[in-house]
Amino acid sequence: MPSRYAQFKEKLPISRLSDEVLLAFRVLFDTPLDVVDLAQDIADLALYPERLKDSYRKEWEAYVLKALALEIRQHENLSNSEFIDLMMLKVEDLQKNDDSYKEFLHQVQHAKSILQSGNTVVFPTPLRQQLTAFLLPITTISPPKK
Repeated sequence: MPSRYAQFKEKLPISRLSDEVLLAFRVLFDTPLDVVDLAQDIADLALYPERLKDSYRKEWEAYVLKALALEIRQHENLSNSEFIDLMMLKVEDLQKNDDSYKEFLHQVQHAKSILQSGNTVVFPTPLRQQLTAFLLPITTISPPKK
């Protein structure tokens, strides 16, 4: 039988959340002494907007799932509907009143607009540039005959 967390993760449709709502949960559960510096990650979107879809989204989903599981444990005395109401209240309050969320949201929306624009090209990272330059000669090699 899967663990309670595995069942929770399987049933929660976190991938369906918009970036804006996922960001709200991520900001809500952010801790000052966390290994990941959320403010720095968001600031990096100005230079690397592709990180939003390439890595940050999955990182935020995992982070929020874990935090929600802990939150449920801390509020075991609440019914399911009371817990949902509590989370909705917290997220709505954060979206209305938290200045850091509003700034982060602006930066995320800017990164999304860059990614969705038809007239911009996202430059590859230095690592990807090196790998491409290194592997490009492979294209000149003929494939083996079958």
